[in-house]
Amino acid sequence: MAKLSINAPQAIALIGSHTVGRVHCVHLVSRLYPTVDPTLNASYADYLKIRCPSPNPDPTAVEYSRNDRGTPMIFDNNYYKNVIELKGLLRLDNALFLDPRTKPYVMRMAQDRDYFNEQFIAGMSILTEHNVLTGSEGEIRKNCQWVN
Repeated sequence: MAKLSINAPQAIALIGSHTVGRVHCVHLVSRLYPTVDPTLNASYADYLKIRCPSPNPDPTAVEYSRNDRGTPMIFDNNYYKNVIELKGLLRLDNALFLDPRTKPYVMRMAQDRDYFNEQFIAGMSILTEHNVLTGSEGEIRKNCQWVN
């Protein structure tokens, strides 16, 4: 991100887009099985095991957990409140709170929705202008992590 001139608060705000959407169990089970990741809130891990009961989920099945149980379809700063409680779905989520370099930003974004929005807008503005592909140069992916 630094190569794009995106600073730490902007990068952390961009990760905050995890406030909406969901994660397939395929990407969660390594935190649950065979033992629960110690950086994961224990009661939240119990909930995730209900959502993802198998250590070997079917990647084609509709098995997922929402990134934010409280306001799953609202773009807000609730993601950071969850992360502070160690209720981040992905390892990266909890790592933001556990790392002393990023923890202050997580704390501020959890407390100040306007700050989160400002940093997100600034970071997204930079991203939207980087290496823009036009016409037939790019593609709209059906699945973000895979080339069509």
